[in-house]
Amino acid sequence: MPFDWNLVSISLTVVFIATFVLFYIFDNLAKIWSLCEKNKSFKVCTLGSLPVIVLMLLLIAGGLIMVINITAYIMISGSTRV
Repeated sequence: MPFDWNLVSISLTVVFIATFVLFYIFDNLAKIWSLCEKNKSFKVCTLGSLPVIVLMLLLIAGGLIMVINITAYIMISGSTRV
């Protein structure tokens, strides 16, 4: 069965963008974490706000992982029937 190449190209684009955003989120999370270890005087590093920021970033990352999985499923089942 031949593939629908428009569907495959759109799916690959979505997976690339979602993966790039995941790397961006985790890189910024690591930078914030190391910044707070060095200097605790920033507003981000207060006890109440840092867990909320981490939680929101992990929720966004989880959503992007779901997007990647759904897109991979669409790519796998994206063959056209003749």
